[in-house]
Amino acid sequence: MIQRLQTVYLALVIVLSFVGLISNVGEYFVEGTMVAAFSNFAFHTEGAFKSFESAGPYCLGILLIIVIFLSIMSIMLFRKRMRQLRLTIISTILLVGYVATYLFFAWLYQGKLELVNETAEIAFRLPFIGVFPVLSIILNILAIHGIRKDEALVRSLDRLR
Repeated sequence: MIQRLQTVYLALVIVLSFVGLISNVGEYFVEGTMVAAFSNFAFHTEGAFKSFESAGPYCLGILLIIVIFLSIMSIMLFRKRMRQLRLTIISTILLVGYVATYLFFAWLYQGKLELVNETAEIAFRLPFIGVFPVLSIILNILAIHGIRKDEALVRSLDRLR
């Protein structure tokens, strides 16, 4: 199980998703001062923007929890490669959906903050942790490639018998 490279890729997806789950994934600044933080479960504001709070992005946290669960299941199904392949593909699709939803929420909250204070120029900063879902997508693709390679090897050995 652990000697397979795709297991390492899936374990890294679990770690990256968990770290991304508990961290802030975006920050909004006005003139170098942070005015809002964006996590996977909530949107918090500070200072003059305190009037705007939202718990809307909780769906991002739910998507990451599902990805973690699917990756754990994929690792456990190392003997059933086709199921493992399907779960990893579903996990990749969910991560692509996560990135699209994340971009939507970042755009939406930037617009709402600009409505609260029209004179301030608001800048969005993506921390390094915000890149973890994209890295997870790449690792999932590498795992899919490894699972397909293993399945092809097993099928070729079955033909030789």
